[in-house]
Amino acid sequence: MNSSGGGANMTEPGAMGGWTRSKTWFFALLFAAWMLPGLVGRDPWKADEAYSFGLVLNMSQSGDWVVPTLGSDPFMEKPPIFYLTATLFERLLSWALQPHEAARGACVLFAGLTLLFAALAGRELYGRGGGRTSALLLMGAVGLVHTAHMLQTDLALVAGYAMAIYGLTLALRRPWAGGIICGTGTGLAFLSKGLLGPGALGVAVLLLPVFGQNWRGRNYGQLLAGILLAVLPWVTVWPALLYQRSPSLFVDWFWNNNVARLVGGSPYAGPEHRPAWFYATLLCGFGFPVFPLALWGLWRGGRKMLGEPAVQAVLLPCVTLFLVLSAASQKRSLYATPLLVPLALLGVRGLAALGERFARGAMWFVGGLGTLAAGLAWLGWCAVAAGWPPALLQRIHSATPHFTTALWPVALVGAVAGTAGWVILLRSRAETGPPALAFRWAGATALLYLLGMTLWLPVTNGSSSYRFDFAGLREAAGESPGLMSCVGLGEPQRAMVHYYTGLKPLRAETHEKLETKWQLIQGGDREGKRPRPPGPGWKLAWSGRHQQELFSLYHLEP
Repeated sequence: MNSSGGGANMTEPGAMGGWTRSKTWFFALLFAAWMLPGLVGRDPWKADEAYSFGLVLNMSQSGDWVVPTLGSDPFMEKPPIFYLTATLFERLLSWALQPHEAARGACVLFAGLTLLFAALAGRELYGRGGGRTSALLLMGAVGLVHTAHMLQTDLALVAGYAMAIYGLTLALRRPWAGGIICGTGTGLAFLSKGLLGPGALGVAVLLLPVFGQNWRGRNYGQLLAGILLAVLPWVTVWPALLYQRSPSLFVDWFWNNNVARLVGGSPYAGPEHRPAWFYATLLCGFGFPVFPLALWGLWRGGRKMLGEPAVQAVLLPCVTLFLVLSAASQKRSLYATPLLVPLALLGVRGLAALGERFARGAMWFVGGLGTLAAGLAWLGWCAVAAGWPPALLQRIHSATPHFTTALWPVALVGAVAGTAGWVILLRSRAETGPPALAFRWAGATALLYLLGMTLWLPVTNGSSSYRFDFAGLREAAGESPGLMSCVGLGEPQRAMVHYYTGLKPLRAETHEKLETKWQLIQGGDREGKRPRPPGPGWKLAWSGRHQQELFSLYHLEP
């Protein structure tokens, strides 16, 4: 594996621009505006964040990180690295923040690692300035901005994928170091989501010598040795501890939640059946703008570009993961998030290939679009705060009964500061060339998310939180209700019942012959879906509602 110069440079070194102190401050402030909003001031939202925090809550209370537990039941869908990390942050920061807010420190860590390793890979590929542009494009990816703020293990998977790809790009110069980093990232991906990430990365690494002679020879052997040496502890310690604890739980994790989810037949798979081209169409919006930029860069580079080892180091992990996801029986937009990392790296090439007139026009368009959207966000908030027009306020109250127009002063200050920062960014001349467009798009993305998580957070949190919906459940059950069973309660709902009431009902679906005097039933606000008493002698003790979800607590009278 040979390279020229300081790295694998797919463009001329320095083509992306140098790094100055003013640019460092711009990037740091932009990252803060992109990352911090939405971490505090809101409750866990369903679906993934709510049940993820339920796992963190159990891990924090029990200290057991080998078997993740949701409510009273083992949850073997995913390995524990993200939940363990969030638990450590929850214990470290809960003196100053609410437990679920403190746990979101894991989001900052893994999102930061993702951007860091994407930037390091971009620097290896493009030279000075390429790293910053890669990180900016990734920050502006539509599919990442919301995921980066949610308590969900896919964020750790994305960080592992970014680390592994950086290792492959570094291996062109330093195969041993690149292998160690790639293996560490692969191990992190394994402990985040199981076999999916390591499987796709492993296939990509094995295919590298097939597509390029630069990946053959002694250096490739060093790369493989480094990967195997680094990944071994990640893929052996936790599975061994899990098998030692419970062979049946190990089988449940390995087969039902890994292999069967890919090939079909998993008892946990959802009912949705999506076509094989689901991710190809999804990336047009979810992967904007990195997906079209990556395609444009590959098109302009032509067949010669595909023969470059640096391109292969990024493109093969992207293609293999895309094919694995497309062939899997279960498909969700969230699963495509790791694809954004290699697409952002390839998108830098497409960004540089944009014509000068097109880039200038795109700058004006992004600036105008961001300003218009921010203006509408402020205008709508002012209308709601003033109570005019009444029809708008009535519509919000019907969708969010617990909504109030009161705003946290810090949130208002943040919204004003973010808007002022956007105006400064529009007038700034600190960036020129392709990075200027990346800066502006990332800034617009950060601004809109910031305004949504400050001005409009009472609306979004009120419609997504279970805090008010489960009020009174603990009081209705009494101080010592004993064993409680539940029927139909989903994973997010069981987690939030535990968090807001301290109750951990046992699932009647998985526990035979439960003899309890309390049963919590979830149903829907549709004919035939409304909760009904379990049988004669059961009396309604409490009822709650979350949007179309209905909850009823029944007590068996003596």
